Amino acid sequence: MSKRRWSKFWWQDYERDPALRLCSLAAQGLWMRLLCLMHEGEPYGHLCVNHRPLHPRHLALMLGVAERQITRLMAELREAGVFSTTAEGCVYSRRLLRDKAASDQGAAWGRTGGNPSLKAARSTPPSAPFSVQDMGAGEGLSPPHKHQEAESEAECTLTAFGPNDDVRLHLFKHGLFFLQKATGRPERSTRALMGKWLKMLHDDAACLLAVLGECAAFKPAEPVSWVEAKVRARVAEHAQPVGHTSSTHAQRLAAWQNVPDLEGV
Repeated sequence: MSKRRWSKFWWQDYERDPALRLCSLAAQGLWMRLLCLMHEGEPYGHLCVNHRPLHPRHLALMLGVAERQITRLMAELREAGVFSTTAEGCVYSRRLLRDKAASDQGAAWGRTGGNPSLKAARSTPPSAPFSVQDMGAGEGLSPPHKHQEAESEAECTLTAFGPNDDVRLHLFKHGLFFLQKATGRPERSTRALMGKWLKMLHDDAACLLAVLGECAAFKPAEPVSWVEAKVRARVAEHAQPVGHTSSTHAQRLAAWQNVPDLEGV
């Protein structure tokens, strides 16, 4: 009995085999049963039991049909060229033999570390620098240089803005780019997220930009959930009674109110 308990079966190849489709439905059914027997045969892929070919009389006993029916269907398969025979007249499947050869070759490569041609392509000398000219157009392990510069700029300038800069413009330029890169979402989806968070923060763009900067440094596995939690935490920290605003001007006024009155001292 064969040591192979299973094998790959390509359904489309079976359905599209022109030789098999020329045969009757009964002959196609017989061929499927013969494939099962040849999978268990020794040698593999041959219609044999213990290296002895199976004749129509044996197949009739094994399959439970009349010998003349087996003879007629086997002749139909032979005329269509579905199977081949050895010099001794033993029936075998060409496809099973090809699949076995490919499987044995893969197993041999696996014991030595993989396909030699693929290993040669992967093993480049450490001293040899990577050259873009060595690869074709559109290929490579890293994005083009300009794209790398854009990503680097977005990461470096996520929270770096001067006093005269428009924080909101900075947020929707660099923060939006970072959010798209971190989440993999399209621009429309990330704009909706930023609009939602800005609404929660009472349009405090500087606060949201700081949260995104923390996210870029922390690199969480779920950036959207992480930023959402941070925004909610900031909202809870700066929660104020209804009727008050969280604008910068209101915060400065509140800070001055806490300064003690020193008049008359």
